[in-house]
Amino acid sequence: MFSKHHPNGNASQHFDDQQVSKLISRYQAGDPEALAGIIASTQERAKTLIRFHGTARFLSEPELLSDVNWKLMRVVDRYDASKGSVFTFLSQVIMTTLCTSVTTARRNAHRYVELDEDFARSLAAKENDRSVADDLVHKIKANVKTVLTNEREVAAQKWFVDSFTDDGFAARRHQCANAAVAIYGLSHSRSREIFDLTMLEVRRLLYDDLKRRSPIVPGQLYGTRSAWMARYQPLLSPAEFTKFVVLMRDLAPYLLLTIDPTNHGHRQDRNPAIGRKNLELILDGCPDAVPLFK
Repeated sequence: MFSKHHPNGNASQHFDDQQVSKLISRYQAGDPEALAGIIASTQERAKTLIRFHGTARFLSEPELLSDVNWKLMRVVDRYDASKGSVFTFLSQVIMTTLCTSVTTARRNAHRYVELDEDFARSLAAKENDRSVADDLVHKIKANVKTVLTNEREVAAQKWFVDSFTDDGFAARRHQCANAAVAIYGLSHSRSREIFDLTMLEVRRLLYDDLKRRSPIVPGQLYGTRSAWMARYQPLLSPAEFTKFVVLMRDLAPYLLLTIDPTNHGHRQDRNPAIGRKNLELILDGCPDAVPLFK
């Protein structure tokens, strides 16, 4: 096969138009076995388009190929030779499917519950068996830690933990923070900072108990409120990045600064640049933290 970059005929051919045309003709004539040949003959063309357009940033290549194959099975019998070549038809089907898959992945990327849905429901839904909820509450209160020293702030943090476990993690961030303002006399900004610190600590404690998730890639975050997290992917392993995204979902980005007790406030221009150390504090907690419930 000759090409611009292989004038001597060394280019590899990933799609045989004539062979696929014959297979489609057989399938349209009523031969169901031809469909397997069509799908197999189209795989390299699909992989080429996936890799060229970088769509594996949003979904894994096997997932994308599965979507493409499912679409081909449904539309290949609609091919009309009078309207264009098989190559053009199947390439368009593949591209349309890839666009749909990526759009769906980006739209759904932000639809995560703060904790695993089934796990969180166990807090409030089991009226006849409270053992699971009681064990969870005990685990949280026995292991949750804090770096706060101000008595009112520590009291507010304890109240946040009690609120999380009492309502099954259903209360909204602004509701809890506003209540803490009224009860403990905190400022609105500080109340939200403490809420984020507390939620992060509880999520970290329960992370290993949650249902395992597929690895999260930066492309899944584009177009969502979590897009800012993608910039830190080069500093983390794939497993660490997935954990980072799950822990920080819907929490304020300034938590990367306030997580470090040596920082003052959350203005980035008044603190050292965010680096690997900040991310490790998010993932593993502060080594100087002490038990919240003594």
